[in-house]
Amino acid sequence: MRHRTPVLIAAALAVCTIPVAIGAASQTPPPVSGTTTATATTSSIARFFVKGDWGTGSIAQAAITKRMCARDAVRPVDFILTTGDNFYSPDGRATQATFDRPEACLIRSGLRWRATWGNHDLGGDSTATRLASPRHWYTFTDGPARIIVLDANQPSSAAQLAFLTRTLVAATEPVRIVSMHQPVYTAGLHAPGEVQQRLWAPLFQKYGVSLVLQGHNHAYERMVVGGVTYITTGGGGAPLYPCVRPAPGLVRCLSVHHFLEVAADPTGIDVRAVRSSGTTLESVRVPVRARALSGQRHVRRS
Repeated sequence: MRHRTPVLIAAALAVCTIPVAIGAASQTPPPVSGTTTATATTSSIARFFVKGDWGTGSIAQAAITKRMCARDAVRPVDFILTTGDNFYSPDGRATQATFDRPEACLIRSGLRWRATWGNHDLGGDSTATRLASPRHWYTFTDGPARIIVLDANQPSSAAQLAFLTRTLVAATEPVRIVSMHQPVYTAGLHAPGEVQQRLWAPLFQKYGVSLVLQGHNHAYERMVVGGVTYITTGGGGAPLYPCVRPAPGLVRCLSVHHFLEVAADPTGIDVRAVRSSGTTLESVRVPVRARALSGQRHVRRS
């Protein structure tokens, strides 16, 4: 089911592959507490785009956006999910050069943004005011999917951990997807998040999260850790980063501009990474995971 909102504002690729490794309004920052929202749909498939590390005003950003609009015209999606670093130079502030001009066709489409907060977004409030994401962590549904957006700028937050736990415990949707900026696992230039690995990854595994979307490293990565698929999608327009380190469960790491097309049904999630030329970088089906020990209690034996 397609969700449209009114227009918010009127107005050669380098490839680096490494082998599989072992195993604008107010100056006041928006609130950071989480909320639970639900979008009722009758569709059995959730369709959306994903891009990260994009708002630079670059030629690459404009090319990716143009391709997204072309794909939406052929097969409409419900919303755009970002993995953060939505606005650069100045950080956190949407401008004509970084948003209104390069994103014009998406703005005209009326597609809803569902944005993740990246480290560059903390310098301003445009992720809240222009992308309509005033909360730093929140959740929503689309068809069979429960999507949870986290703020990896604050991985140690007790309030955020409590929000994540109760959301996963209460989730009844068959598909569970998480989005964040700083990656849990990565082969990229920025190191993986040790706090996320310690606090969040066990919950993803326990409560049946199928897909974790992340940014921060300007590349495309896919890895599977503990049965959970982690995809880094940070190729939305910012300068690309190389693949520099081994990572657990690494399947692919490519330094290339791209966006994702995602289609989630109750049995699996189809993810297609698309170059600005329209060619497919990678296409994969992620299986839906069940909760671990769902409905069971641990029985202590004497």
